[in-house]
Amino acid sequence: MILVMLAISIIPLIVLSYISVSVSSRTVEEQVNRLNAQLVNQVVDRIELTMSRFRELSEQYSRMSSIQGALVSPSDQYFEEVVRKKDLISVLSTASAIIGNVEGLQVYSAVTGEILSSTEAPSPMAASPYKPLIEHYLESGKPGLFLDKHSLPELDILNSSTYYISRIPFYQYEDLQGILLISMKNGEYLRQIQNIQLGSTGSIALVTDDGKSIATTSKLGGNAEEERIHSILSHWKNLQQPGQFRMDSSIISVKQTSTYDKWIVISEIPSKQLGESTVIIRRTVMYFLILLVGLGALSVVGFGYHLYRPLQAVRRQVDAIKKGRFDARVTHFANNEIGDLGRMLNTMAVRIQDLLADLHESEDLKRRLEIRALQSQINPHFMYNTLNTIRMFAIMKDYDGINSLMGRLVALLRYSMENYEQTVMLQQELDYLEDYVGLLNMRYKCRILLALEIEEPLQRLQIPKLSLQPLIENSVFHGILPAKVSEGHITIKVFSIPESSAIMIEIRDDGIGMEDQELEKLKLHLPREEISDNIGLQNVWMRMRLMFGRDTQIMLASKPGEGMAITFILEQDSVRVKEEQHE
Repeated sequence: MILVMLAISIIPLIVLSYISVSVSSRTVEEQVNRLNAQLVNQVVDRIELTMSRFRELSEQYSRMSSIQGALVSPSDQYFEEVVRKKDLISVLSTASAIIGNVEGLQVYSAVTGEILSSTEAPSPMAASPYKPLIEHYLESGKPGLFLDKHSLPELDILNSSTYYISRIPFYQYEDLQGILLISMKNGEYLRQIQNIQLGSTGSIALVTDDGKSIATTSKLGGNAEEERIHSILSHWKNLQQPGQFRMDSSIISVKQTSTYDKWIVISEIPSKQLGESTVIIRRTVMYFLILLVGLGALSVVGFGYHLYRPLQAVRRQVDAIKKGRFDARVTHFANNEIGDLGRMLNTMAVRIQDLLADLHESEDLKRRLEIRALQSQINPHFMYNTLNTIRMFAIMKDYDGINSLMGRLVALLRYSMENYEQTVMLQQELDYLEDYVGLLNMRYKCRILLALEIEEPLQRLQIPKLSLQPLIENSVFHGILPAKVSEGHITIKVFSIPESSAIMIEIRDDGIGMEDQELEKLKLHLPREEISDNIGLQNVWMRMRLMFGRDTQIMLASKPGEGMAITFILEQDSVRVKEEQHE
């Protein structure tokens, strides 16, 4: 059934892809030909519009009274003559600025023989580069004349600019007062066509009737470009001037303007570029075919798997429950009876798991309470040694020593037995430790010095009762006394770390320390919660985690001969600081 579904979904896609690929080349070429012809027509319309605008502007400014009024016989008054010329130049400059894309306006005065320009100083006609243009215009006898490279090939001035020349006044039945010249850079024509995108190798050119280039976007340049243009025009004329034709693996569109000097617009698109477009279409269709075939195959396989998967999930859930793995869950449910069965199995597994968790929690709580009760008692061995020390002081009749020992022992017994609270302030625990260390100093020759560095207000930090005494005891009996020194140091630091929002409790001694292997072994056994030789440290660690949460961390650091440091890192959110009592 799956194979039949695959065939039904894939075969139509293959047929559709074949038809798309076979039609794509012809469709692309037709569309490009049509757009290329429209492009050439638009460029021709733009060029003709520019030329028509030249004629309209020439006729408009030839009729202006301010220009005609300036083309009269020289005045006897030098000042009036200067003012008249200045007004005429100002009119020409203003007109050039308003028109915008012209190179400049020049006026030849038939009366004075001078040429006044919007961009140059007045000069006599004999010394002006515009003299050949004016003479050619006068010989033509026309009211308006358009001049480009084809008109006077020997003139350099026409290589970069084109001119429209008209008489002042415009109509021929009136006497000639002067000649108006409007020029425009060929770069303006290039600006009109250079933004036209014909791909990376296509080009568009504006040329004269004999093939002289006015503006082009071709990248050939120099003689290669001229030869290409002459070859295209020759082939175009041999074909009776069609609008579009093929030549040297290129599609060429040609159209000639109907105004003035019959300029020709040539647009060329290489067939290779069309082939690249076709290849892109073919590849795109192929990629989509592969994608759709893959999606179709996945959909068919997924549909079949969708029918089989829920039943398999329920079976796996039943097998897991049989093996006692109640944390297994059915994660995908079908919208049918099999999905309802999976949800019921999940609910049953959750309830069984909750019951087991409650049972484990009860057992764990019972065990922890036992540990806490044991930790709150004074070590009987320590009590025996203390009483034996009192007996020795009594034999020596050292009543002051007996008094001091009994005072400290009573304080220890009162703290451990009369205080039924399971949590105490840190300061209370530290007071107890000072009495404890004082008793040790009276029993042993080695003097134990206890240093406290407690940050305010952490003296009122709530901690488990008798949680630091086992650590001090370990430091004395396993670190300082084995070192056989006359004086040992134990430092307790409690401070906060603002950047990590944590509070650190550090107990450090200068005893014999531990070897690296022993330290690693201790680190491995510590989190296992098994009864071992390190029951004091282990119970303290378990009680810390019970009170401050499972995010509480313990760090052990030691080097042989340099002592040991035990650090507890408490999350600030889990810490409670008792408010200070004010009388």
